Order: sequence, then structure tokens, then C-alpha cells
Amino acid sequence: MFKLVVVLVFFGVVGVLFSGLYFLIKDPSESKRTANALAWRVGLAALLIAIVAIGVLTGQIEPRTAP
Repeated sequence: MFKLVVVLVFFGVVGVLFSGLYFLIKDPSESKRTANALAWRVGLAALLIAIVAIGVLTGQIEPRTAP
């Protein structure tokens, strides 16, 4: 279940990234939708980092070790 949340947030980050690219290409220069998409992407990326850190600290996600 925890890994599913990580994957969903990751896809959310990618989706907002592409929507920002679309707004950058199609919107007029006065539009703030590109800036809003960037803000959402930064927020979701911070959330993703926090979720992964919590998962590692609680043991739900195990980091791989080098052989």
C-alpha cells in the first residue's frame, strides 16, 4: 500500500510537469498557469521526498545495499 502511494505521487509529479510544459507552449504570456504548475510540481516533489524518507525510517521501504 505504501509503495502504491509513492507511485501515485510520482505520477502526479510527472503529470503536473507535462501540464506545465503544455501551458508554457500554448498559453499567452500573461497567464500564470505555468507558474502554478511549477508550484504544484515543487510541492508534490517535496511531498514525495518526505513520503520516501518516512518509508525508509519506518522500515516500509528498504534501501538497497551494495554487494
